[in-house]
Amino acid sequence: MTNITDTTVRDNKMISSDFAGMRKEASILQKKGAPFMMASVVIWILATIVRCLPVDIMTKNMYTFYCTGLLLPCVLIFSKIIGAHIFKNRSNPFNKLGFLCTMNQMLYLLIVMWAFSQKPDAMFMLFAMVFGAHLLPFSWVYDSKTYFVTSLVTTFGSMILSIFTNDICVGVFMTVCQIVMSVILLVECRKLNGDSKK
Repeated sequence: MTNITDTTVRDNKMISSDFAGMRKEASILQKKGAPFMMASVVIWILATIVRCLPVDIMTKNMYTFYCTGLLLPCVLIFSKIIGAHIFKNRSNPFNKLGFLCTMNQMLYLLIVMWAFSQKPDAMFMLFAMVFGAHLLPFSWVYDSKTYFVTSLVTTFGSMILSIFTNDICVGVFMTVCQIVMSVILLVECRKLNGDSKK
């Protein structure tokens, strides 16, 4: 009886060890998703510039959607620059989970598309809130409090700024948040690489 109990405990430790190892491997390979956050800096800069254009709100909203088309090209470029491997080792479930959480944002964008035609003045706010909210699961995937804090700050911050200021302020706010987040993630990745070498 004692031996069976001991075996179960050892098996649980092995599972826990494998679990932590797979998550760490995904974090190292994908650089904790930093290429996506760096790409979002470019998108938010362009989206903020769009909000400054002397055109009607519907045109601004359309151009904002166009900006999101640069996400994947920018991700690939930044991945090369910092040495991330976004699509490597698909056998690791954490790699698949990270990609799935990213794609999940596409479903949230349906809310933004609805606002595009029904509530055009609120579309940019919803766009920012959806972006901020979709970061939350990554706090678990990459074991990073940075994602957790940024998700809450950007979601609630963009809503409050939209109520009391304008879209340009929201765009600047999101850009600054993403720059800070990208820097912190890169620091976390450097520390993670150092720990793994030790």
